[in-house]
Amino acid sequence: MPRKLLLNCFILFLSFSPHINAANETIPWKPPVEEYDWVQLTSGEWLKGEIKAFYNRVLEFNSRKLKLLNINWEDIQYLESHIDSIARIEDHGVITGKIQLAGNKVNIIKGDNAVEFERSRLISFITGEEKESNYWSGVISIGLNVRSGNTDQTDYLARFNIKRRTSQTRLILDYLGNISTVNSIETINNHRVNVAFDYFKTRLFFYKPVFGEYFRDSFQNIASRITVGSGIGYTIIDTAKTEWNVSGGPSLLQTRYTTVQSDESSIESTPSISLSTDYNNKYSKTLGIIIKYSLQLASRDSGGLTHHADLTLKNELSGLFDLNISFIWDRTSNPRADSLGVVPEQNDFRLSFGLGYDF
Repeated sequence: MPRKLLLNCFILFLSFSPHINAANETIPWKPPVEEYDWVQLTSGEWLKGEIKAFYNRVLEFNSRKLKLLNINWEDIQYLESHIDSIARIEDHGVITGKIQLAGNKVNIIKGDNAVEFERSRLISFITGEEKESNYWSGVISIGLNVRSGNTDQTDYLARFNIKRRTSQTRLILDYLGNISTVNSIETINNHRVNVAFDYFKTRLFFYKPVFGEYFRDSFQNIASRITVGSGIGYTIIDTAKTEWNVSGGPSLLQTRYTTVQSDESSIESTPSISLSTDYNNKYSKTLGIIIKYSLQLASRDSGGLTHHADLTLKNELSGLFDLNISFIWDRTSNPRADSLGVVPEQNDFRLSFGLGYDF
């Protein structure tokens, strides 16, 4: 074989071989990071686009062709951003710089300096400037059932769950309302609003400086029930498909009844204990389950032991819309009789269907 041909083959071999550093360690090829962010999946595939954010072990990545993607953290082998990000590291705090993930290590690069952390310590990050719109997400669900003929019935269901999440805090606003009329007579009218503010001390442990709930249901003889408290919480499971949180703490409860007996007070105030848990599991790309349960222990005059259970099945219809089926169970162990001596039932059960929109 001519010498020139051998030389050309040797040069071609070197051009397709992995780079070798001084320590003789193989460095895998990676694309230049100048105008785009890059993500390599564990399958070896590369994605070019814009990294939006990382939270709850899911990376939001915007591709020009594939649009907005939610990628499980376990499916990412390599990642590098071309602009600075604001990251939160467990037991370290907030740090700013370009993010480079390789295997089990994360490097935060600022100029000529780089700080390395274990991958498991990365809690969250947002790329680019701190824009308020990057912090908000939520789901809104509306249900409507209309029946006419021998019985005229209209049922309304509205619910929303909105979250504002930063690298260290989480604000949750939750609303659930039901109204039903049969032959122009109101048969259901209840509303529940929950507010909670969480401050994460570690990736799993968080404080709840304040949480609160407002509830009213005239058919349970409750004109208003207001709870305000403070506590702590812990994340039991935090994976790409499953999240399970528990929290609780002392609270103050004030209950105002719609009507009462002549010898009873219409307003009761008492200290109480509030406990809650929420479980979110995504079984597949289109099917998920959400379970919320809250329990409150107060004096007998304020209702005694009360709880609220909410089971929701989500079936994704498209990228933004879901079909939601919810089963709701409210229980008050010691309901208060109204001015006519009628005692409300201890249990209320509801099954509802709604169309949800995620944003």
